[in-house]
Amino acid sequence: MANSTGLDYFSFNVDFFDDDKLALIEGEFGIKGAYIAIRLLCKIYKEGYYYQWGDDECLLFSRKVGAGITSDLVKEVVKGLVKRSFFDKGVFERFQILTSRGIQSRYFEAVKRRQCVEARRDFLLIDVSKFPNVHILEENVNIDKTNADISPQSKLKESILKETPPQTPPHGGASSTRGGRTTSSPSSEKYFDIKSALRGKPGVNENDVWEAMRLTENGKESSIGLSLVKQWLENPSMCNFYEILQKLQEMERTGKIKVMSHENYFIYVFLLVNLTQSDADSIRLYIKDPRLFEECKKLIAEIKKGRINQPGKFLLKKLRECQEVINKQNLKLK
Repeated sequence: MANSTGLDYFSFNVDFFDDDKLALIEGEFGIKGAYIAIRLLCKIYKEGYYYQWGDDECLLFSRKVGAGITSDLVKEVVKGLVKRSFFDKGVFERFQILTSRGIQSRYFEAVKRRQCVEARRDFLLIDVSKFPNVHILEENVNIDKTNADISPQSKLKESILKETPPQTPPHGGASSTRGGRTTSSPSSEKYFDIKSALRGKPGVNENDVWEAMRLTENGKESSIGLSLVKQWLENPSMCNFYEILQKLQEMERTGKIKVMSHENYFIYVFLLVNLTQSDADSIRLYIKDPRLFEECKKLIAEIKKGRINQPGKFLLKKLRECQEVINKQNLKLK
């Protein structure tokens, strides 16, 4: 029986053992590696959507698993699982917890009928806004205040994270005022290669990179987000990079900066990664219509199942068909 936050059971994909991440673990540690991975998943879901990990937990875990499995072997398997992104490397390095985007997605879907579920914002790897029963804890209630950082770096961190420069024009570029309305010239905007700058930096995982891109409007030179990120790049010791992201997310929530929503950015990233530039540009024109945007989300979910060979052509064809239906409906209304 799981505790009040955990699950009594969880879904298990039939192709679990076909995953390259697990295959590599089996290749390195044999069948015991896969067995340990499964037992860890059971432990995580029994606790909730993550499991605090340390030497004591490792020792207790290995004793319960038995089968001649030592704590040293468990440690090595966990290292391998983190290295291969079976568990998220970023939150593991920051907080010593075992979790992943997949684990969190399945967990919050499983508990969506519960009256209230608490979640720590700094542990979350997914957007839980679609789950109205999730109550987000903004602070780490386990922080020992007596160990607070009072070094010169912490003062620099506090100074930088309090900065709230004025919002730039929503679309960037050189701005002008016409009739009380701010306009801008996108063609004059410059962009910083934020992906290259952040990738490989200690404590920054791939999820952080994409979130930083969203919050900096893909590295727009005039964005507040990029200003903070650049300051961190110049002095990474000032704070953990996740604190920069948290500050920018707070500014987004309070309206101090205006950036693309997670949902919209997911669509943007999918188009960027999977389609040619011309197809992606054409699709962006279609999905300006909210009805077509919703249709596009459904089509992308279908593509992600792996059944579509040419996603660009598929999306364009389906969106054109949907547009034709909308046009016919509009004509009837007239």
